[in-house]
Amino acid sequence: MTAQTAERALGSVEYWQALYRKSLLRFFLLSELAKRPGHGYEIASFVAVCCDWKRPADAMIYPMLHELEEGGYITCETAEVSGRQRKVCRLTERGMQAYRAAARAWALVLPQIEQAVTAAGVDPACSCGTVATAGLMNRRERRT
Repeated sequence: MTAQTAERALGSVEYWQALYRKSLLRFFLLSELAKRPGHGYEIASFVAVCCDWKRPADAMIYPMLHELEEGGYITCETAEVSGRQRKVCRLTERGMQAYRAAARAWALVLPQIEQAVTAAGVDPACSCGTVATAGLMNRRERRT
């Protein structure tokens, strides 16, 4: 990446969204499976809705589910769902421990993120309990 390309990238919201999406995907997969068992498409759709993202690509979801299964964090079994054979995954106790550890780690950094976001003149979107792209707009931009 050239300096000019990096400068353009660092100046775009999309660049930063791509970075945090990669980091948060595993956390939100665990979060969804902590609520109930699910299959890949269902989990990916939840992540898209809860995070106001596009649905993560299968190429991101399925390798991650496989990695979590290999590590003993989830178990998966084939089941019929709406007339189709699906690989339904559920969190194991080890997976629940990992989810709680990840939640603690995110809880430690959230106050600093909110402080930095506010210092940049951007309203944090977290106060309503959901992530919204409206929170990415500068306060002055919203007033006009």
